[in-house]
Amino acid sequence: MNRHDWTGVLVAVVLLSGCADAPVNESARLEHQDSPQAVRIKALLLEEPGLAGAAIDVDIRNGRIVLEGFVETGDGRERAEAIAREHSPGSEVENRIIVK
Repeated sequence: MNRHDWTGVLVAVVLLSGCADAPVNESARLEHQDSPQAVRIKALLLEEPGLAGAAIDVDIRNGRIVLEGFVETGDGRERAEAIAREHSPGSEVENRIIVK
């Protein structure tokens, strides 16, 4: 390749990299999901017969428990929130779980 070819490749790489989404700080997000309180609640949700196959993430944000993911029924959504409340007295629970 000659110099002009490399220049074109460089320009293309720069343009394409500028179109990429801003990187998400995945480690910072996971840090809150891996807190002892979040792990405990997640384990309780997995042990619950009606929620064992549900895809629910538990995150702690500013002292608030945030539940996100999907369940099959409205009862499952309510039960997940109840479990989080029962095992985190005094903490606010934000239920963002979606019923499929």
